[in-house]
Amino acid sequence: MLESTFINGYGFWLLFGLALLASEFFVPGLIAAFFGIGALLVGLLTLMGVVETTPVQLSLFIAFSLVALFALRRHFKRWLQGTEEDLAVADQDDAGFIGARVEVLSDFADGFGDVLLNGAKWDAESTEHLRAGEHAWVVGHHGIVLKLSRQQP
Repeated sequence: MLESTFINGYGFWLLFGLALLASEFFVPGLIAAFFGIGALLVGLLTLMGVVETTPVQLSLFIAFSLVALFALRRHFKRWLQGTEEDLAVADQDDAGFIGARVEVLSDFADGFGDVLLNGAKWDAESTEHLRAGEHAWVVGHHGIVLKLSRQQP
C-alpha cells in the first residue's frame, strides 16, 4: 500500500522531476531536463487531482517528456549552448580585432612589419607598403599575425 501511494503521489513526480533537472548540471546533454519537465507536469496534474492512476501517470510522463524533447530541444540547445559549433571553422574575431586602428611601428618589408594595437606590439602583414608612423586598420588575422589595410573595413 505504501509503495503504490508513493509512486502514485504527486510528491514522487515532483521530486523525480527536480532530480532530473538537477542531474542536467552534473551530466550535461540537454536530455534529462526534458524528462524532468515531463515529471514535473505529471506531478502538478496529480497534485490538482486531474490524474490519479499509475498507468495514466506513466503514459503522460512519456508523452510530455517526448514532446518536450523533440519540440523544445533545438530551441533550448541554441539558447543554452549558443550557435557556435566549431570554433576552428568559425570567424575567430572574439577579441574584436577586425576594424581596429593600429599604428605602424616599422616599415613593412616583404609585406611584414610590426604594429601597435592596444598598447602591445603585434606582428602584421599587408599587401600594401606601410611606413612607420602611419595608421592602418585590421581587416583580419591569421593566428597572432594581423592582416592590415590602409582602407577602413
